Amino acid sequence: MAEFEQVNTAFLAWLAANGATVSNSIALQDYSAESAGRGVIAVADINTDEELFSIPRPLLLSPETSELAKKLDLTTLEGWNPLMICMIYEYGRGAASHWKPYFDILPMEFSTPMFWSAEELKELAGTGVIDKIGREEAESIFKEKLWPLISAHPDLFPTTEQQDKEAGFLNVFHRMGSLIMAYAFHDTLPDKDEDSDMDSDDEDDEEEEEKVNVSMVPMADMLNHKTGHNNARLFHEKDCLRMVAIKPIKNGQQIVYLLRKYGFVDVPNPNNIAEISGESVVAKCTAADDNGKDEKVEFLLEQDGLEDFFILEAGGEIPEELIGCAKILMMPIDEFKTTVIEGKKLPNTKLTVEVQKVLRELLEVKLAEYPSSAKEDKALLKQATGTIPERTRNAVVVRSGEREIVQSVLDQVKKWRPPPPPPAASTGKQKGNGKGQPPSKGKKPYQKK
Repeated sequence: MAEFEQVNTAFLAWLAANGATVSNSIALQDYSAESAGRGVIAVADINTDEELFSIPRPLLLSPETSELAKKLDLTTLEGWNPLMICMIYEYGRGAASHWKPYFDILPMEFSTPMFWSAEELKELAGTGVIDKIGREEAESIFKEKLWPLISAHPDLFPTTEQQDKEAGFLNVFHRMGSLIMAYAFHDTLPDKDEDSDMDSDDEDDEEEEEKVNVSMVPMADMLNHKTGHNNARLFHEKDCLRMVAIKPIKNGQQIVYLLRKYGFVDVPNPNNIAEISGESVVAKCTAADDNGKDEKVEFLLEQDGLEDFFILEAGGEIPEELIGCAKILMMPIDEFKTTVIEGKKLPNTKLTVEVQKVLRELLEVKLAEYPSSAKEDKALLKQATGTIPERTRNAVVVRSGEREIVQSVLDQVKKWRPPPPPPAASTGKQKGNGKGQPPSKGKKPYQKK
């Protein structure tokens, strides 16, 4: 605890010495018992719109503030790579770095799947997490984009690692990458004197994205995340970034900021999703007849009708886009050409008996991919904290949430029944014996005697 307080004190002193302001109504708190690391707690009642802290822009760690940008041409790097190499550089400088007190307060270890062993990753089998870890892809980027720069400038990137320098820097790369994924903010300098609320984080707006810089924001990243409990918001202003309370916060309550993070699980999480891979949908829908499969897939890709993953959400609704995709993939090739290609008519997104059967099989296969049953996972989650490894518990939470969603969609698929056929057109003649009774099972009226 003494070391925890020493690091906190040094960090807060560094902020104050560089023009940051921190409200006396908040303090850093140890939430490691809740698997949340450091956090920020209210030590007095806080009113709506009250400023919690203000961070001058020069304190942000980014390619615009790091000394490395003056020594290397970073314009050839894209995405997170400029920030990544700046963080590797600043971290390697140790006490000489302006951000040394900041690095000291950031976590040294991570529980993200990027750092899990092969045995631990087995617990995530069947979940959507496995396909998104991206360790191999990340290491490929390091070797192709960053390592050539690092190895060419040993004066800027010194190391005590003599045996395998590349491996040493790769470890630092993974740590810096995890820090960026967990804590980085998209920072936008407002036009003119306007202030910007960046909580919306609209990444689909290409014009906005051109103005956005990925930056590390000291103090802002001390706030934890908890779904549905957001009580603070970050405002990006011309000279600083300000964290402001958006509702009254009571003494002793944690300050929580809505930020997409990695390496934690929320229980309960109403935003949980599960995924069905587009590859599995194509394979299942064309298993009985793959004639014209490539043409259909090409068409669906051009029309954005085939996804890498189809999203299943809480509530059990069957995705219409999944139904539409399945119908086209299962359509006889002649019908596909005449109706869809030539007639430019897409099928509706209502279930049919044939699609119901395929979706049922897909979802049942998905459930079978999880390495345990719902009953087994419930038993694991009932065990006291500390009786099973944290990573195992997190994996159980993830796969339990996914399984529940998949099961709810499967239940809806099973319950579906085709609508009754429309009543036959009346001929004006009444069947039966005129008393509402069906005809006798003897000879039919048109049979000869």
